[in-house]
Amino acid sequence: MIEVIRQNDKFLPLTVVLRPSPGGRHFGSLGQIGPSVSRNITSDPDDGIGKWNDTQIKAAITKALRPDGTKLAGPMPFDWYAKMTDADLDAIVAYLRTIKPVNQ
Repeated sequence: MIEVIRQNDKFLPLTVVLRPSPGGRHFGSLGQIGPSVSRNITSDPDDGIGKWNDTQIKAAITKALRPDGTKLAGPMPFDWYAKMTDADLDAIVAYLRTIKPVNQ
């Protein structure tokens, strides 16, 4: 799970709270969004995002798109994340690449 800190409808420069997750966190229904389960965002090539390239990771964060082009479901506010700077996105991707793989 990645959480970006916002203040007064603007992203704080380079202020990102990153909580690496091997997935499995359950979220209840939020409005019209039904229940969902978080995905593995570790570098595991089978269960995580280890096979995804940087562009695919950025598309997942900012457009809620999987590498195959299908939409991600759930409560992720990708429309907010789409407003991040390229430098911030690059920093998030670089950080995600450092997370040890967790196979589940």
